Amino acid sequence: MTGPRAARFAAPLSFLLPGLGQAALGRRRRGLLVALPAIAVFAGLASLAVAIAADPTAALDLVPGPEVVAALLVLEGALLAYHLAAIIDAERLGRAARPIRGWWRAPAALVLGALLVASVALHATIGYVETQAGDALAVVFAPGGDGVGDEWAIPEPSFEPEPTEAVTPARTPTPSPTPAPFATAATAATVSPAPTASPTGPTASATAAPTPTPKPTPKPAPGPAWAKDGRLNLLLIGSDAGPDRWSLRTDTIIVLSVDVKTGRAALFGIPRNMVGVPLPPESAAAVQGGRFPGLINALYVHAMAHPEAFPGGEARGMRAVSGAVQELLGVRLDGMVVVNLGGFVSVVGELGGLWIDIPERLVDERYPLEDGSELIQVAFEPGCQHLDGRMALAYARSRHQDSDYGRMGRQQAVLLALRRQMDPVKLVPKVPALLRIARDNLWTTVRRQDLRGIAKLASRVDVRRVDRVLFVPSRFPSHLDDAEIGRIRGVVRTIFDGPPPPPDRSLAPGHCP
Repeated sequence: MTGPRAARFAAPLSFLLPGLGQAALGRRRRGLLVALPAIAVFAGLASLAVAIAADPTAALDLVPGPEVVAALLVLEGALLAYHLAAIIDAERLGRAARPIRGWWRAPAALVLGALLVASVALHATIGYVETQAGDALAVVFAPGGDGVGDEWAIPEPSFEPEPTEAVTPARTPTPSPTPAPFATAATAATVSPAPTASPTGPTASATAAPTPTPKPTPKPAPGPAWAKDGRLNLLLIGSDAGPDRWSLRTDTIIVLSVDVKTGRAALFGIPRNMVGVPLPPESAAAVQGGRFPGLINALYVHAMAHPEAFPGGEARGMRAVSGAVQELLGVRLDGMVVVNLGGFVSVVGELGGLWIDIPERLVDERYPLEDGSELIQVAFEPGCQHLDGRMALAYARSRHQDSDYGRMGRQQAVLLALRRQMDPVKLVPKVPALLRIARDNLWTTVRRQDLRGIAKLASRVDVRRVDRVLFVPSRFPSHLDDAEIGRIRGVVRTIFDGPPPPPDRSLAPGHCP
């Protein structure tokens, strides 16, 4: 249908694709010119979709900074004006080709108005999502996460990083650094001295072959900072805040470590009641002997209450905690992710619940609700169970039936079960809701530009064969001394030296729906 017969459909056609209505009226050149911006946008989106389909981690390259979000909003406004102009132009051309008379004028005006309103609503929705994304990202990424400021950075440790294949050794051997307190013995890398050239004297042969000029060694492409020591080490903190808490408490402390070369991963659980953790050099003088005398989950509150002893301004609480964990484990932390455990309920709800294999019956008769309003009884039966967000959090937090140490193991199990059933493709429609949840419940010092590399490394991790270590009694005491800190460091640094653990049957595909 072209020419005058298409006049009544020109505006709706240009609503679907700017320029299509003009082309239907026989104005093909005009239609093509009007359609060019839309074609360019669709082509860009199509190529992006192909790239993401081939590698879902490519979507993380699109995580914008605040300035990019502002530019996107301006672009969206320009696209709205362009879309409206295309619809109005098609309507005008249609009326010129076939004038509207009589009672048709009112319905035609209503149709045009509806198309303009629908166009405004479409672009406003996109702009709203972009605004939500900008607001969330401004909160989720701490200033140090983009390299903007130093306050949120992980403190410098007292120890030197362990030599790995990812670190290029120097040509000339340098003296080994003095080991820091609590350090464990490590195998030193040996460097063979360069051969000494024979001295050239008056008796040297004149016909000696010339020394060939060595070819320059190509420099390897620089990789991300977190890969230089051969491991990615992320500190995961669950903050338990609520009406019955006057300040944040770091009740869940887990370090995720992934070997860059093999993709093998380990989870290290640190009890919240561990006493005597070493502080980083920048704040070690704040306490006698450089070790915090209280529970580690009270360190944040203590640091926030003593700004004169703990550097970092508003970030001093998390700097103290991350620095202490780094000193305790003896490996550099590459970033931290802090999650409000209350937001965990919303995340699991958006994902449709959590399937997890519960090994044994669990009953807690005094479980506190997230809002602190009352104590309730929760019960979990053994086997594959589908838990909503509230019950998944209860399973991870419950401790009255066993201990803090028991719930530490359940927290690691919940994390692995959640990772097992995450499908990046299915998450796309949930992005707006997840952004709102993240804005209120999560922040990180990981840089935006590192997200894709970290995601690619995470995709290589076999969740069925993750080493899970809990530094709990009776293997490790709750009150630390120098020897125990050294033993913990040894476990962490050598975790990937032995064979991987056997596959966890409960995390196998198809074991739980």
